[in-house]
Amino acid sequence: MDAVTRPPPGTAKTLEDTSLFAYTLPEWLKTKLGPLLDKAKGRQPFFARVGAIWPKTSREYRMLERAYNAMEEAFKKKKRDNGEPYFEHLRASALIALVHMRIRCASVICAILLHDAIEDCPEEWNYDRILSEFNAEIAELVWWVTKPLPEEGETREDVDRRYHRRLQNAPREAICVKLPERLHNMITIWGQDKERVFRKLSETKDFILPLAEKFHVLIHEMEDVIRGVEKRLAA
Repeated sequence: MDAVTRPPPGTAKTLEDTSLFAYTLPEWLKTKLGPLLDKAKGRQPFFARVGAIWPKTSREYRMLERAYNAMEEAFKKKKRDNGEPYFEHLRASALIALVHMRIRCASVICAILLHDAIEDCPEEWNYDRILSEFNAEIAELVWWVTKPLPEEGETREDVDRRYHRRLQNAPREAICVKLPERLHNMITIWGQDKERVFRKLSETKDFILPLAEKFHVLIHEMEDVIRGVEKRLAA
């Protein structure tokens, strides 16, 4: 849900020079995630990866296709801070889970594609619609990672605290939805004001990294990307 890295003026936008991931990916992770996210944009490369795991006639493939199509439509007018279509974040997060984490639960991948639907498209999407168009497992996973609406008198900080307390009780599958999307947000954190970067960094260290440690999911990736953000902020 955050902005993509902007390369320094006059620098080429290549994976080798200043890719979207250069500022916050250590070399070992750049090798793994850089080419994956740089070359796998677009529908055909995405479904080539899906089709290598599930046949096109399978329930899983068709469900992922429905989720992909629905979110591409829902987010077609939404942009990230660098002008990139917002849908790229949803697709990239799903690819991290599918390819890098090797998650083979189609419901988890669907939930990653849908993870921002309720929060960012509330006029079109809610829990009941996801339940109706997909299934209870996907609807519940999206519920776990969606921030609750503020109650009367609550500040944003109050809502955030309530959300993070809830995540502490989330099942492993929900954490496997949350962590790849947060990792992608941290990789692509640049392009927003410094205060937001510091806030997201603090939140990730205080609440999200402990979830990675608790469930042994993306621990080293998250730690190294956090260090990369801290290093750039200190420069």
